[in-house]
Amino acid sequence: MKTLRKQEKNQTLLRMGFALLVSFAVLAVCSKNSFLYPMNDWVDVNCFFTVGRGMTHGLVPYQDLYDQKGPLLYSIYALAALISEQSFLGVFVIETLLFALFLHVGGRLAELLSEKPCSFWLTTVGLGLGIPLSPAFSHGGSAEEFFLPVFAGALYIVLKAMRERRPFTRSESALLGIFASAALWTKYTFCGLFAGLAGTVLVWYLADRMGKALLHTVLWALIGTVAASLAVLSWYILNGSIGTLWQVYFVDNLTLYAQNIRGVNYADPLPNLLNNLSWSIPAALGLAGLLITIKKTWRELLAVAFSAAALFIFTYASGRKYPYYAMVMACFAPLGFGMLFRVIPAAYSEAKAFRWSAVILAVLIAALSPVAALQWSRNVYLMRVPKEEMPPYRFAKTIRQAKDQTLLNYGFLEGGYYLAADSQPVTRFFCTLNNDLPEMKEEQRAAIAEGRTAFVITRGMGGKQNQRPGRSEKESVDMIAYRAVDTCSMVFEGFEWTYTLYERIGN
Repeated sequence: MKTLRKQEKNQTLLRMGFALLVSFAVLAVCSKNSFLYPMNDWVDVNCFFTVGRGMTHGLVPYQDLYDQKGPLLYSIYALAALISEQSFLGVFVIETLLFALFLHVGGRLAELLSEKPCSFWLTTVGLGLGIPLSPAFSHGGSAEEFFLPVFAGALYIVLKAMRERRPFTRSESALLGIFASAALWTKYTFCGLFAGLAGTVLVWYLADRMGKALLHTVLWALIGTVAASLAVLSWYILNGSIGTLWQVYFVDNLTLYAQNIRGVNYADPLPNLLNNLSWSIPAALGLAGLLITIKKTWRELLAVAFSAAALFIFTYASGRKYPYYAMVMACFAPLGFGMLFRVIPAAYSEAKAFRWSAVILAVLIAALSPVAALQWSRNVYLMRVPKEEMPPYRFAKTIRQAKDQTLLNYGFLEGGYYLAADSQPVTRFFCTLNNDLPEMKEEQRAAIAEGRTAFVITRGMGGKQNQRPGRSEKESVDMIAYRAVDTCSMVFEGFEWTYTLYERIGN
């Protein structure tokens, strides 16, 4: 018995090590958070990191630093700042660990559906390559990417219990509640998957006459949800900022942010999914496989269909359709790998030669994955850009020479200027966000008019031919208290942008 447990433990460690190896090998090339890149130039990630860095200096999200994502995401970036405050190394470490966890759970999902242990290895490497090379991966470091292991973990708990024809245990119910709470406090559109699973569990329990067990499941799920939420809320209560948490994260997001669809020409949701074939095809195959075997797998089909539909609706209900939004649907990709291995006859899949061939092939693909990533990743162009030529680090040389190094990132989402200059924001609205909040505009203009910061950085398009369709020009602001000291251009998301550094007169 002890020998068997030791073998299982060693097998688990081996699998986790393989998932971590694949995650590191691929993300080192595909993610702009990697040490191979001069920096991550994605404005969203720089907003998250600026807030996270601020938290390590005693600043409170929403109250001291205005941004719109959930507090759990900022906590992840605060942890990254504790690892490395002046680079994206900490972000890369956390990103690699979370993606490795998703690959491991994804492999277990495929193994669960296929009932063939060999499916783990090829599923892990297939997901490891397919997701980071897809357009939805974008730059790396999105909330959608970080949350994939939670989505996959929830699906695994539910599908495993269904396969074993039993209700959830107390720990499983509580863990699902914690997962749902994590979704709420990261990006509440993520709650769609849990809404779908909740509906499925209700139908499943009643159909299998487990009404009494349903009450226990609901109770323990609520305990997990409340406990996790109290941990978040208590921090804001202690900081006297529960009101700003409610106002910014819920009220502003549901009103100003959702209404401000700036007319950006991104692909509609369904074409966006079709643009990510490396994982949308496996996800569709998983659903199709469950549909074909509906007599035996109606419970699993219901769970996948309900959760996928609800997550899709929650994600796109606001009308926004950024490419990286689609990443949440990648959590269903492991199901397709499981269904593909399911059709392989047991006589072949159980043969030692077949199992070893699957492992060897997976290891070979993993070894070649960095080469494939270098060939097909959309981000590798940035590797060739010297750090000192990027506007944030070029401007940082001037900023660091001044006695007063405070700055304001005006007219666009944070571009990494606070990080490059090793400067903490001194204004609540440290950059211009994608909403039309009057208070933000008023305070930023007042800060510039009064010269509250030593430096101001603005951004404009490189030329009329490069104007993004539907994008209006930013409102002009009176820069009478400042003088332009440097200008630098950079290509970001296919457009040439010109950045200008202003210094306060007499600084």
